[in-house]
Amino acid sequence: MNRKIELPIVASLISLALFSCRSTRITRATFPSDTTAPAARPDSADTEKALAEAREIRDKVMANRVSYETFTADVKMDFEDDRGKKGNNLGVNIRMQYDSAIWVRIGGPLNVEGARILITRDSIKVTNRLEGTVMLRSTAEGKELMKLELGLTELQDLLVGNPVFLGDSVGQVVRTQSIVSFVSKMKDLVSQFNVFADDYAIQQVKLTDADGSRPTPRVVELTYGDFRTVEGRKLAFQRKIYVEEKQVMKVALDFRKMEFNKPVSFPFPIPSSYTRQ
Repeated sequence: MNRKIELPIVASLISLALFSCRSTRITRATFPSDTTAPAARPDSADTEKALAEAREIRDKVMANRVSYETFTADVKMDFEDDRGKKGNNLGVNIRMQYDSAIWVRIGGPLNVEGARILITRDSIKVTNRLEGTVMLRSTAEGKELMKLELGLTELQDLLVGNPVFLGDSVGQVVRTQSIVSFVSKMKDLVSQFNVFADDYAIQQVKLTDADGSRPTPRVVELTYGDFRTVEGRKLAFQRKIYVEEKQVMKVALDFRKMEFNKPVSFPFPIPSSYTRQ
C-alpha cells in the first residue's frame, strides 16, 4: 500500500467513513423523490398533515440508531477510481470509543500493515508504515479538506451504520410498496433517502451540495445491504459508496465481524525515524 492509496482512504474516513468498491459494478441508486414533484398543498390542513408526516418519517428513521460504548469490526475493503487506482482484499480493523476515538488499521496482502489511522475530537493521525511517514492534522484541517462539517460523532455514526445527513426538514415524500423516498435539506447539503417501508432502515442515501454553483458538482451515494442482527441490533454488513467530484471513486466494504462494548485500546506508535508530512 502506498501513499496514493492511503490518502484517499483517509479522506474518505473524514468525509464518509471509508470508500470501497470491487471489480464488480456498483449500481447507481434511483430515488423516486428526485423525479416526482411534491404534491400541491393548498390549505393549512394539508400543510399540517405534511408536517406530521415529516415528523413521523424522521422519528422512525432515527429510531433505528444503534447505541453503544465501544465498537469493533473486521472489514474487507476494495476500491477503484476512474484513473486506474485500485486496491483489492484490503483488511481493515476498526475500533471505536463512542464520542472519543476512531482507530483504523489497514493491511494489504498477507495482512502486512500499510497504514494506521487515529481520529479523536481534535486530531487526525496517519502512519504509512511502508514509506516511513506520519501525517498529523487537526480536525479543523480535515473539515476544510473535505468541505464538510463532519465531527467525530457523525463519522462514528457512518461507520456503525447510524442515520446521518438527516436534517430537521423532510419533504418530497414518495411511498411505494417496498420503500419510502424523501428529501432532507440542510445548510450545505441536500440528502435524498430511500428507506425500507416496513422498518425505515436506510437502504440508500444520495448527497449533493446545496450550493449548485460549484464548478465541479459533488455527488455521493451510500448503499446499505446484507442486514443481520448482532446483539439485538440490525446492521448492514455490506456498504457501497460512490463518490463523484473531480474524479469518480467507487468502494465496497464487506463487514466480516462486528462487536459491541468490548474492551478496546488504540495503540499508535510513531517511530522517531518517520518523516512528518
